[in-house]
Amino acid sequence: MEQSLSQPLDTVYILRIDGTRFGPFETRLEANKALIWEETLNAGAGDTLEHHQPDGEVASYLISNTHFQPKMKGIEAHYTVRLRPE
Repeated sequence: MEQSLSQPLDTVYILRIDGTRFGPFETRLEANKALIWEETLNAGAGDTLEHHQPDGEVASYLISNTHFQPKMKGIEAHYTVRLRPE
C-alpha cells in the first residue's frame, strides 16, 4: 500500500504499558488497524494507541499485534498495528 499524500493523515501516539508515551506518528487508521510509516516503533501487544482527532477528541485502542514490513518497491517501510477499541 502506498502512502497517499492526497488524504490527510491521522495523528496517533503510543502509550506503553509502563506509561511511556511515544509520538506523534502520522498514520492512516482503518477499521481494525493502523499503518505507521516508521522503521522503528516501540509498541507491542497490550499497549494503547491514542488517536487525536481534529475536533480534540481522543479515541483509545488496545494494540493486539504489530508487524514490520521492510521497504519494498513502491512501498515504504511501515508497521501494521492491529487494534481493538478500549
